[in-house]
Amino acid sequence: MEKKKLHSFSKILSIAFAYVGIVTGAGLATGQEIVQYFVSFGFAGIFGAVAISILFMLFGSWILSLGSLYQSDSHMEVIEDVSYSWVAKILDWALTFTCFVMSFVMVAGAGSNLAQQFGTPTWVGSLVCALAILGVSFLDFDKVTAALGVFTPIVLVMLFIGLITVVTGPSIDWSSQFGLAAELPSSIPNIGLSVINYLAMCLMTGTSMLFVLGGNVMGIDNAERGGYLGGFFVGVISLITAILLYSKIDIIGTDPIPMLTFMEDIHPWVGLMMFIVIFGMIFNTGFSVCYSLGKRIAGEDDSKFKKVMPIIVLVAFGLSLFGFQELVAVMYPIIGYIGIVLLITVAIAFFGSRKDIMKEKGLRARIYALMIKRQDKNQPWTKKDKHKMDKLVDKSFSDNDEMKSDMKEVVEEYHDFDEDQE
Repeated sequence: MEKKKLHSFSKILSIAFAYVGIVTGAGLATGQEIVQYFVSFGFAGIFGAVAISILFMLFGSWILSLGSLYQSDSHMEVIEDVSYSWVAKILDWALTFTCFVMSFVMVAGAGSNLAQQFGTPTWVGSLVCALAILGVSFLDFDKVTAALGVFTPIVLVMLFIGLITVVTGPSIDWSSQFGLAAELPSSIPNIGLSVINYLAMCLMTGTSMLFVLGGNVMGIDNAERGGYLGGFFVGVISLITAILLYSKIDIIGTDPIPMLTFMEDIHPWVGLMMFIVIFGMIFNTGFSVCYSLGKRIAGEDDSKFKKVMPIIVLVAFGLSLFGFQELVAVMYPIIGYIGIVLLITVAIAFFGSRKDIMKEKGLRARIYALMIKRQDKNQPWTKKDKHKMDKLVDKSFSDNDEMKSDMKEVVEEYHDFDEDQE
């Protein structure tokens, strides 16, 4: 049985999980971001968490679709085509700066996570994370994508375990908890601005890698749906995390890793599992920003990439020693305000490219069908077919040789899959 479409649920799920892995890093997995941006506003934080879910779905879908349209290897390949040159330069510098800042914030988060769990010096966890980032950065990109998504289903399970304990446990005076939460300090003046700042901050952190992720997806529908599903997962994680933190805010509100304290209170083994998940999510974002920064500096020069990655990781480790909680409180809001320019640019770019995206979907579907025909020994491959394919490839946004090569890989992947099912 042949696949006639470029859609694949397994691919969509893989993209969604990778999206979550890229966007949900140290701050969200630890609960520190949720406390800063939502819980500290009391009951209003619940509405903020719902709003952020919808925005993550929309912007994730838009960014991944644009990345797939342009088959991008870095954020500049998209930004240069969808905005004015001066805007592109500003965003390039901003995204590069964000990747740089987040590299050492994530490594610092790894240090705090290990220190809270085992009492080790913070530099030990930071060093382990830095070495892991360096090692994985030299793997094949498909393996990297799989690695980014591996902790997503686990963190969802952990959060639902926490939610069950809250629902089935002793009754909670939610009014009192919301009141205590509202007394916590926040760097943002109101919940509306906090939602926008949080979205902008997360996307400033993840957009560079999301463009690269989308650029490695041939089926634009896969990228689009993966963005919606991934955004939904991020929203669910944010909302459940907020509810859990509200439930014990009187105990864990000032902890550097509040989610770890929450899970340890359920059972030490649950706390240990959460420690592993948090470390994995920290690694995901740490790797994403370091990898994106390396790609931005090295371009398509693999040898240069291998030389700059150790330098990036070494600098990230050195700067991580300033401390995780302090870095989150100071750097995240700054990045979020800068990121509002990115949100506006992405929205304008997507709506301005909708016709191109629809056209490209049709072109790739027809190229895909012709590729299947060329591979099928039971169907004749004519000069007319070759001419038709060349004409379609010329019309595509992608480089001609890259389009043929990448589409061939997709066809072979699906073809092998079908044979296994027969």
